Amino acid sequence: MVATIIYWAVVCALLGWGAWNIVFSAIYVHNREFGNLWFFAILNALTLIFTVVFDIVMSNTAWQKYWFVDSVTNGPLLFFIIIGYVVLILLQLLLGREKKSAAA
Repeated sequence: MVATIIYWAVVCALLGWGAWNIVFSAIYVHNREFGNLWFFAILNALTLIFTVVFDIVMSNTAWQKYWFVDSVTNGPLLFFIIIGYVVLILLQLLLGREKKSAAA
């Protein structure tokens, strides 16, 4: 039961954080505030590392029973979230580049 609650809480938090990043990334691209995209890309890279470690623990039943006493069957949703974060980080890095001004 605890593993299920923790799993779905983390999935919901990751989905919420991803939605928050998409909205604010669109706002920062519109306002041409490219430095903020780099900051979000760094935060998302740290989130991606946490998510991969969490997915490794949750995909192994023995590790789940060691950490949470019970186990949960997880579907492909966490894998799709990881792919989404990789795409989001790459977009933030590409859109966060500033164009160099022409020399006078």
